[in-house]
Amino acid sequence: MDSVVPKLRLSRSTNNLEKLVNFYCRGLGFEVLDRYEDQLGWDGVICGHKGWPYQFEFSQRRKDEEVPRAPTPNHFIVISIPDRDEWKATLGRLYDEGFQQVTHPQLYADGNSAAFEDPDGYRVIVRNGTWKK
Repeated sequence: MDSVVPKLRLSRSTNNLEKLVNFYCRGLGFEVLDRYEDQLGWDGVICGHKGWPYQFEFSQRRKDEEVPRAPTPNHFIVISIPDRDEWKATLGRLYDEGFQQVTHPQLYADGNSAAFEDPDGYRVIVRNGTWKK
């Protein structure tokens, strides 16, 4: 059954591969699902949770190549965590790892969301709740 369910992998290049792994894995609680080295000149890490329908892939070119930071604070992702205790534990891990909370988009100023900036400047909204649809 699982093989017929579509999966989503968001992939982006970076100059901060290990810092991103630290943010997404130690801070947000993701797992390293796969790692590759010198694959056609790229190193990369795939982060997520086994069995979940989405993954993040971060890759870094071995040759000097400057990858720009997120263009604006409005480039963000939203992670919805339904269980309030799990949400609080995630926020606690982010604080414990030294990640600073940043201003979130007004759309998520509902008291159930917190925003953090990853090492590439992308905002990550950690929201307590479920999707409406």
